[in-house]
Amino acid sequence: MKKRPFFYFALLVLTVGWALTLPACHKDNPKTIIQGRITEFGTNLPVKGARIYLLCYDGSIFGGSSSTLSDSIVTDSNGEFYREYPQEDVCGGSYMIVYKEGYFKRDGIGVTTGTNNVVISLDPEAWLKVVTIPDGTNHFDHIGIGGDFSFEAFSYQGTKEVFFTAHGNRNITVRWGPFSDPSLKFPSTFYISGHDTTTYTIHY
Repeated sequence: MKKRPFFYFALLVLTVGWALTLPACHKDNPKTIIQGRITEFGTNLPVKGARIYLLCYDGSIFGGSSSTLSDSIVTDSNGEFYREYPQEDVCGGSYMIVYKEGYFKRDGIGVTTGTNNVVISLDPEAWLKVVTIPDGTNHFDHIGIGGDFSFEAFSYQGTKEVFFTAHGNRNITVRWGPFSDPSLKFPSTFYISGHDTTTYTIHY
């Protein structure tokens, strides 16, 4: 029998070409991407070293529930972060918590399949020190302090200092007046800086 090498070569080329036109048997591996930037409220400065916690919410038909920590990501010097996961590694009930010491945490940030772009401003902690001095300036024996913070002071207590934790880099309002006459108020609105203590003094 006479061999026909060209015939077999042509047959091989046609077979390979046909195979390449078939749909791929494998599937792309879908990914879930979590990326974004964390800044400080009021200054827009990047928050370096903030930690993004990825958690999986495990609900129950009987009412009980818990969350499992899946991973955590730390922001770089520009407040940015990036991480990708195989889609099957991120549960359907995933969510994020963003926290850094010295800031108020952000909770309950939902996660979806695909790309999650997270841009968040964290509120810096600040402290307000209210000093009440009963020096007879207004001849009140009992005052009430309200507004963004509330407490009472009596003249027999002498000078009193009360500290509050506040969300910084914003204005807050304090209103005070005699407890016996709620219609009489002395309001003040002032700015408190993040990561610092602001003192507000009341003479009564």
